[in-house]
Amino acid sequence: MSAKKPEADALIGALLSQMTEFSCLGCPQQALDIRRQLARLQRYPDSEIAPSLKQLGRHLEQEWTQLHFAIADDLSPDTGDQLAVFH
Repeated sequence: MSAKKPEADALIGALLSQMTEFSCLGCPQQALDIRRQLARLQRYPDSEIAPSLKQLGRHLEQEWTQLHFAIADDLSPDTGDQLAVFH
């Protein structure tokens, strides 16, 4: 049995909440989760979410992918002191 997709409005609300939380914590896993949810948004039909909003989601997905990798690079073993900044 496949999981039911949340309503597009609920997903967008959850994304905004996650993005706000990320601004406080800066967790790389959270950045990855946000990117995944932005990708999920692309699978909604145009009847459920405006194409312009899906286009914005695609752009943001690319931005969050870059951010995730930038944070992960900053947390490499050579920079272990930076872990405290993120958690």
